[in-house]
Amino acid sequence: MRDHVLWSLPWPIRIVVGSIIYRSQVSTLQGQGTGRFTPQEIGHFRREIWSSFADLLLESKSKSKSQSQSQSAEPQQPFWVLAGPSPTEVDTTLFGFVVSTLICTAGPASQADLKSFPVLVEYAHRIQQRYFPDYEALPA
Repeated sequence: MRDHVLWSLPWPIRIVVGSIIYRSQVSTLQGQGTGRFTPQEIGHFRREIWSSFADLLLESKSKSKSQSQSQSAEPQQPFWVLAGPSPTEVDTTLFGFVVSTLICTAGPASQADLKSFPVLVEYAHRIQQRYFPDYEALPA
């Protein structure tokens, strides 16, 4: 990642600045307590979080389906985390996290975990199709 973020710096300076940034981030994560978990524990937390949101979305999707059967709504309409008629702050936050995880190549484990929950990917695709159709399509 250093070569992507610090590309404008000359190579020797890029190494030094990258090392300083890395040490600062590690120190911050240790201070917060996040850096004290093992990679396996972090992976478990990540899967648990994605699973919780996937469960919420599955419930919301089923409610949305039953409502759309009673009304003649479009089948590809977005469904919202809190199962309301319109998006909330939760939806904007979750959409941002899902899209950034799908697009960023720095976290292949996060991408794999996210893609194991198809409802999360479908959620992001529906929102993008509805509100951001002119953007490049999200990866599947």
